[in-house]
Amino acid sequence: MKHVLQVIEEDQLLKVLIALVMGALLGLEREYKRKAAGMRTMTLICMSSTVFTILSAELGFPNSADRVASNILTGVGFIGAGVIFKGDYTIDGITTAASIWIAAALGMAVGMSQYWLAAAALAGSLIVLIVLEFGERKIAQMNDKRLYTIYFYEEKFPHMDVENILQGFHLKYKKMMIVRKEDVIEVNYAVRGHRDKMEQLDTYLLQNKNIFQYEVQSNPL
Repeated sequence: MKHVLQVIEEDQLLKVLIALVMGALLGLEREYKRKAAGMRTMTLICMSSTVFTILSAELGFPNSADRVASNILTGVGFIGAGVIFKGDYTIDGITTAASIWIAAALGMAVGMSQYWLAAAALAGSLIVLIVLEFGERKIAQMNDKRLYTIYFYEEKFPHMDVENILQGFHLKYKKMMIVRKEDVIEVNYAVRGHRDKMEQLDTYLLQNKNIFQYEVQSNPL
């Protein structure tokens, strides 16, 4: 094993090949979930980080071997920012941006011949992306968060009745905004609670004839 690692350390092309495999493994999970940065993006980032780290050591030897590698994080930061999308109430792409960071870190570790460190980081990253997702889903099911926008006529359905309904379903809520448009009331509630209770609330609002429209935003900020 020691001889193999020594051969890889001396062969820069093998380092690039290892970075290619690691980047592809990391990107496979993002590609499966159809994220903005998939296998090709992660592989290229990991490989380029390895190449830049090798070149940095060669160009800067012996005094400033980090002068090129230190700028990798700046470039990766721009790429990561490009995959983050902000909606009206949500932000998507943060996990993908973090995956881009770790892809660059893996490439730098391989370029510096820190193979065990890179392997451990890759294994840890895959555990976080795959295994911990199930934990997130379980937590979200027990304590979901949604933003409800409900429209109704005040004389037919006072907004206090809405709050009584939320309490009846044992949901925690916070009134965000209430707007009167002629005889129509628009009220926004940030609601938290078990997902099953949320679905029961959706069914109730859908069947209630006094509520002529409602909108739901999942995972609001």
